[in-house]
Amino acid sequence: MLGRITAALLTALISLFLFSFTGWGAGLPTASGADSETLRLGERMYRDSLLPSGEPMTAFLRGDVQVPGTAFSCVSCHLRSGIGSLEGQILSTPTNGTKLYKPYYQYPLPQNWEYGKVREGMWDMPESTAIYRPAYTDQTLAAALRGGVDPTGRELNSAMPRYQIDDSSMAILIAYLKTLSAEISPGVDKEYKYIRFATVVAGDVPAEDREEMVAMLEGIMAHHNRQGQIRNRYQNMGGNVMKPASFNNPLFTITIWQLTGPASSWRAQLEEHYRKEPVFALLGGLSAGDWQPIHEFSEQNKIPCLLPVTDLPVVSDTDWYTLYFSKGIYQEGESAARFLALNSDTADTGRIIQVVEDSQRARALANGFEDTWRELGRTDAPETVHLAPGETISAAKILSLSRHREKRPPVILLWTAAGALPVLESLAADKDSVKGVYVSSTLLKQELWKIPEKARDFTYISYPYRVDNESDFFTYNARSWMKKRHIPAGEKRISTHLYALMNVLLDPFRIVKQDFNRAGLGSGDVIMEYQFEMMMHVRRNYYRDYLFDVIGMSGDLPSIDFERLSFGPGQRYLSKGCFIVQLSAGSKPGLIKKSDWVVL
Repeated sequence: MLGRITAALLTALISLFLFSFTGWGAGLPTASGADSETLRLGERMYRDSLLPSGEPMTAFLRGDVQVPGTAFSCVSCHLRSGIGSLEGQILSTPTNGTKLYKPYYQYPLPQNWEYGKVREGMWDMPESTAIYRPAYTDQTLAAALRGGVDPTGRELNSAMPRYQIDDSSMAILIAYLKTLSAEISPGVDKEYKYIRFATVVAGDVPAEDREEMVAMLEGIMAHHNRQGQIRNRYQNMGGNVMKPASFNNPLFTITIWQLTGPASSWRAQLEEHYRKEPVFALLGGLSAGDWQPIHEFSEQNKIPCLLPVTDLPVVSDTDWYTLYFSKGIYQEGESAARFLALNSDTADTGRIIQVVEDSQRARALANGFEDTWRELGRTDAPETVHLAPGETISAAKILSLSRHREKRPPVILLWTAAGALPVLESLAADKDSVKGVYVSSTLLKQELWKIPEKARDFTYISYPYRVDNESDFFTYNARSWMKKRHIPAGEKRISTHLYALMNVLLDPFRIVKQDFNRAGLGSGDVIMEYQFEMMMHVRRNYYRDYLFDVIGMSGDLPSIDFERLSFGPGQRYLSKGCFIVQLSAGSKPGLIKKSDWVVL
């Protein structure tokens, strides 16, 4: 979303909302009398640019160019937490009351400055002269939003929208900004010494799966804590100068929330765990069923849940608090639909017959295919056969559904594990009877490698992982790290998935090497380069929404299992593609790519 905003606009926003590196929690102005309805309306103004009446906000650019406020919402640049964002070399600074209602010294980009240039130290930059900005008041903040002037009367950049907001609506927006990221989130020790996390094990999860996940999470916690203890003693000031640390790096703790009994009881168990021990976020997690009960708990309580290992995530365009590896097996159905649509048209596809076994995974596959098929504008919907519990189906039965209606051979979507291989064996005896068969690697598991050789040339497999996952330096180092710590790596890829938390979780909490503004507000020469570095880390901004904001600003990451993990503001599925593959010939077949990475 940030990529759609012009650099000029973001630069203008920087002129308004100036970023302070000191005074992280004290002196917050209160939103006197702000009730829940006022805050709901203010939140809608901030996130959606909708006035309390429901009408879009109106704004002007460059003096007289009227634009819809919905095209320039606050959250687009300053993100959900209001702490700000980083896009390329453009810094968009905080909009929450904790920062706005304090004095600020801005350190502009020096002339003739080269981004990334190595210097002896961060203080030998006399060209960086501070520009003072007094604390905003309600009146001066309203004037800035409407008229484009800061508290000193300086005119803001003309690219900064001037919002046309009446007094009552402005009061609502300001009341919301005063509460935005105002209190440190639960799970953080008052002295910032510890941050508590939990992981969820829901239902009858196999013991070896639980042990693999716990070993990986504990390894990550230990890795972070060892480095944190070192940084709590010494601080690298640049130029190989080490000094006693003046900033505390919080250590991590993790506990296991075990859920038992029927899934209908899990929500109450989660609430009880959280009541006894509030945590900052949930990490990883395993479930014997789908992830929906835990997902809904996170949404309701606004608790981040990072990278649960599940084939059955909640697929949503609006929910915020769970970050998944992918859409799970639903995504394989999406990929099959896109591949089939790309390689055929309505005239030559023939009839599509979809066989769905009685399981959550098979139903998710079918939903992924059907939803995507409709989105692509295809009207030739598949004819779906839902199998009863324990029921299998023969190739003859499947073909009989098509022959009396359609002369062309059908495409078969075989979303079943039980009985899939006999169906393929039978179809291989009469290849002209079928145009193609699609199966899921997640459903078939190790049976994938037993697909009959004579059926391999018409059998297409949805495969959500890397095809060459042993051939790069990253994978070698990651597996070496795991081996050194005796972390098992089973066929279900639990630990290799969760290795991604080394970046997704630890990078945001990594404390930068410099001690910014070491002598107090306004007396240090801090240039934009270090402000960028600062913005990419949580550093005292221990707000749950901000953790997700920082993750959304991350660059693409390599992965042991997935082709790539991609990030963006508000994005909640990191692996956004899938391969369609076939098996090669022989008794030890390999995977042959029939598609590029199908991006969804």
